This record gives sequence, structure tokens and C-alpha cells, in this order.
Amino acid sequence: MLYEAINCIKTELRGVIPTADIGNINDIVSGTGNTTNDPPILISLINIEENRISRDPKNYIQAGSQIQLKNPAVHLNLTLLFTALTSVRGYEFALKNLQDVILFFQGKYVFDQINTPDMDPGIEKLIMEMVSLNTEQLNHIWSILGGKYFPSVVYKVRMITIDSVSPQGGMIIKEIETNYHEK
Repeated sequence: MLYEAINCIKTELRGVIPTADIGNINDIVSGTGNTTNDPPILISLINIEENRISRDPKNYIQAGSQIQLKNPAVHLNLTLLFTALTSVRGYEFALKNLQDVILFFQGKYVFDQINTPDMDPGIEKLIMEMVSLNTEQLNHIWSILGGKYFPSVVYKVRMITIDSVSPQGGMIIKEIETNYHEK
């Protein structure tokens, strides 16, 4: 569901910035990317964290008279970096694209099956939340990514759920028989 969620966000963002793309910003920073064809906005996954508060403690599901083993679903928050690349048209164009990203998510910060019909059916909803970073945090992120700063904005994406059911199963216990022997 990671790829599906990020791809859904990219597809929706392309309504505003048609060439926005998913990629590793380190390829651009290190110079291994193709700077003549770089997208104006590059979406990079920079962190994944588990939301343990939403975890369901049950380890089974009941389907009729059958029981199937099920580990709790994993609920994830993704941190996405939206970088405005300056290599093709310059800094002013990059700032305009970054502004368009912020305006887009200000207008549509919840993605669900109703307002995003092409969203993967395995995703219930995605909630975009802008993360405000101070200069020290920004310095740490860009140092990890290679040190060359580009105008960027960070969003946290909440509600990614990864869930599966094991094919192992069993029958529901309907009756318990006890035998007490008196001495």
C-alpha cells in the first residue's frame, strides 16, 4: 500500500503540476539524475512510522462458523518531501511550483474513495498534514539527503493500513464438555 498511496497522491497532484513525479531526491542531489528532464516537483519518501495506538489487539477474525488467524493491521504514517527542482527553469519557477503544491493540499487534504475514485480500493483514506520544520530540522534532513538544499515542503500522510489474513483457520468452539470424576 505504500506505493499505491504515494502514486495516488502523485496522480492527483498532476492535475496541478502535470510532470510531478516520484523519485529519490538523492539522485538529483548527487548528480546521478538527468537534470534536463527532472520533474518540477519530486515526491520522495523520507520516513515511515508505525501508529501503534490504532492497533487492534484481536488476532483472529470470524467468518460464519470459521475462524482465521490474523495479526493486527499495521497502521503507518508516511513523511513525504515535495521538492521543487530549480535545474530547468530557475528558482522563481520552483517557488511557483512549491506554492501550487501547498495550495493543492490546502484545498484537498483528505483523499477517500468518494473524492478520489481512482484510489486503490485497499486504501480507506489518506490525510495530508503539513509538517513545519525549524531550520535545524531542515538542516538535518538535507544533510542526510546530501546537503544541497532545494525549496521544499514536508507532509505527513496518515492512515496507510497494511493488513492481511492468514489462510490458517479453525472452527469456532460451540460447546465445552467436562467430565468430573468423583472419588
